[in-house]
Amino acid sequence: MPDAFYKYMSLSTAKIVLENQTLRWTTPATLNDPYDIQFDLRVDFNRDKVMQDALEKTWKVYTGEYVGAEGNGMNAVIQAFREVCPGMTKNFFITGLAEGIAESFKVLDEGITEVNNFARRCLSTSKILCLTDSPKNQLMWAYYADSNKGVVLKFEQEHGADSPYSTAKPVKYREEIPSLFSEDELSDFLAGMIRFDQQRRVDDLIYTKSDAWAHEREWRIYSGDGRDKLAPHEDVKFGSKELTAVILGCRMPEADRVDLAGLVKRSYPHAEILQAATMNHKYQLELKKTEY
Repeated sequence: MPDAFYKYMSLSTAKIVLENQTLRWTTPATLNDPYDIQFDLRVDFNRDKVMQDALEKTWKVYTGEYVGAEGNGMNAVIQAFREVCPGMTKNFFITGLAEGIAESFKVLDEGITEVNNFARRCLSTSKILCLTDSPKNQLMWAYYADSNKGVVLKFEQEHGADSPYSTAKPVKYREEIPSLFSEDELSDFLAGMIRFDQQRRVDDLIYTKSDAWAHEREWRIYSGDGRDKLAPHEDVKFGSKELTAVILGCRMPEADRVDLAGLVKRSYPHAEILQAATMNHKYQLELKKTEY
């Protein structure tokens, strides 16, 4: 977990954020990555392999080598087999269950639609705060902070306060949208070893982006439906002491620097005011303390 998180923004947005003492939490559909609006989890697996693996694992649950999961229907069936028909041979046992697992695939096909509908409903109303762990990212200064004329705000957990930053999770960058389940996980489920967690599938989508955005080093904080479930975004108050520094872009005009610095000193006198600057004539940034 980083010691601090950063938010890039234009000068005009920074003034609104600092004056209102709010940060905008948004739904995935309003974000910039195609994965954020692609609500369907990928489903692709080798059915023959999953079937064979599930049968083998089912036998091991029956013999006690593997432990079944409470609440899984197949586990209940296996336990009933163990009580009613103890000492079955492996071949007899697997032959008896093969048809049942094949039937499970039909139920699974119907369940896939249900799970994706569940994910779609959740993500359409979920509220997310996007942050990063790096204040020196040139691409982000260019893209999100008005070509280095904008601002980066630094936020930290306020000691003794109920700040949300401890719940932040790093985004995983992938070439493909996450699968609904891996083949190994699916065979575990069909063998009665695990329960199917729909919310975890939603989390997989919330904390996944295309690897084209890996340079952002993004962290996300997820608040469920927020305060207004149907709102596309919410501006939520943050603690004044959570803001610990304001970093001015290296191309910000002097008049804007003076104006913004005055706002910071009036409303957040504890916060440092730093100036981003190029270092050694290279495309690298360093942060310097500045006085206004």
